[in-house]
Amino acid sequence: MRTIEVGSSSVTVLPVVKGLVSEADAVSKAFEELRPEVIAVSISREELEGLRRREDYDLYEPSDLEIIYQAFLEQFGKVLLPPPAWVRAMEIAEREGTTIVPLDMNDEAYTEAYCDRVSTTDMIRESFFARRATGKRFDLSSPAAFCLSWDQRVNRASGFRELEEAREEHMAGALRNLCRRYRRILALVECERSDGVLARLENG
Repeated sequence: MRTIEVGSSSVTVLPVVKGLVSEADAVSKAFEELRPEVIAVSISREELEGLRRREDYDLYEPSDLEIIYQAFLEQFGKVLLPPPAWVRAMEIAEREGTTIVPLDMNDEAYTEAYCDRVSTTDMIRESFFARRATGKRFDLSSPAAFCLSWDQRVNRASGFRELEEAREEHMAGALRNLCRRYRRILALVECERSDGVLARLENG
């Protein structure tokens, strides 16, 4: 975890490995240590609403890339969808009466950002990657190292890199806005995006 002071508020960013069951305990520990006024999660408004519909959890159908990602990540422990870290954050918020908010773009904004940045060539490259990903080598020294190396491969095309940078800028802006209302903020951000969000938040 890393804490940044923004005006009179403190933002603590916890990098999270999406899907890994053991990450839920890290969320619980961070909450107990900080007792934040608000939990901010790097998902969209629509995804947050989906987390509240627990009866739909078993209906989720992962993409081919998500299936391959899960197969690699399972070397570090049990993997579930939706990501257990996000589910635990929702459970804590409901139990403690703590506000929980989405940090990421909503579906409409994401679609617009995608169309503005990702070209047909970028999509073709992603398709080739999906077909060959099982034979590629990734850094398996730790769950976070794997996620970072996976992210570098998936977002090798410039359009996808720019899209993820736009997400980071959006999330940093959302955190700055939260600092106008709350003093203690716990932000749960997937580890691939956490450094970028922190850098943008610091540069303000």
